[in-house]
Amino acid sequence: MNNTLQPAQQYQWRLGYLLLGVTAIGWGVNFPVLKLGLENSPPLLFTCMRMMLGTLTMFAIAMALGVLKRPARADWPVLFSVGILQNMAFISLVTLGLEFMPAGRAAILAYTTPIWVVPAAALFLGERFTLARMTGVLLGLGGLITVFDPLSLDWDEPGILIGGGLILLATLTWTAGLIHVRKHRWHGDVLALIPWQLLVSVVALVPIALVFEDVGTIKWESAFVYQLFFSGTIASGICVAAQVAAIRSLPAVSMSVSSAAIPAVGLVSSAWFLGEQPSQTDLAGFLLIATGILLVGLADRRQALRSRKKAKPPRNVVQVERTKTDQLPRI
Repeated sequence: MNNTLQPAQQYQWRLGYLLLGVTAIGWGVNFPVLKLGLENSPPLLFTCMRMMLGTLTMFAIAMALGVLKRPARADWPVLFSVGILQNMAFISLVTLGLEFMPAGRAAILAYTTPIWVVPAAALFLGERFTLARMTGVLLGLGGLITVFDPLSLDWDEPGILIGGGLILLATLTWTAGLIHVRKHRWHGDVLALIPWQLLVSVVALVPIALVFEDVGTIKWESAFVYQLFFSGTIASGICVAAQVAAIRSLPAVSMSVSSAAIPAVGLVSSAWFLGEQPSQTDLAGFLLIATGILLVGLADRRQALRSRKKAKPPRNVVQVERTKTDQLPRI
């Protein structure tokens, strides 16, 4: 793909932040929706159904925009990497974790991914581990420790630790996929590739779900159908397309703002729909993690701007920091 984008002064700020708002609300609200949906369906089967709806939605959007085409052979390895690690594994593990812990706390933990990316990129990609990035990582880790405050956990409910462990494992699988994405040179349009990524994840997950779970246990009630529609068509389809459009309309640092906003919406919507009251440690941990994410985003922007100056592009072509479409976990 062409990595030369429009000049910074041509960023579509109003449209971009409107789209980020849509994704923050959609993905944040999806946490309590998932929690409610699990009352009627086993987690893996629920994940299969929502991802099927998301796949159909993304194929429809790509066709409507005229960008749908067969992926280039050179994109196949990362297509499978994103489909398996960043879609199937991440979403399945988060959904499994939601069975054991409050939706609001799950939202906080699921969006610690930008924190893990920093040391992983330094280790595997040779990216600079600057003071600002190190500070962001330490704040994020401090937030994790705060959320998992041993004094605030109910040790009579070991499922809380299981749920938290599953979600943290999900963030590590996402990070592994992201490292592969950053090393890959894309040959196709990102929006055209997302439907195929989702299709890979569905094909991989369906047989696993059918082996371990019973389709007959699904309770087909009207509320469940609405929950499935929201989680599949809106959260896994429309919000994904909105995120890609936002990335094309805003600088990369804005994605860090969205990473911090989504768990905030998750906390508020979980309190609204489920009656969950976040503890003081949850709120303190969220603030630490959100601050760490923003510091990391600002550090990434400064490095991108320095790289742009060194590149010295022609006067008629202005390069801006390269945005990465898989920077935010999709849930």
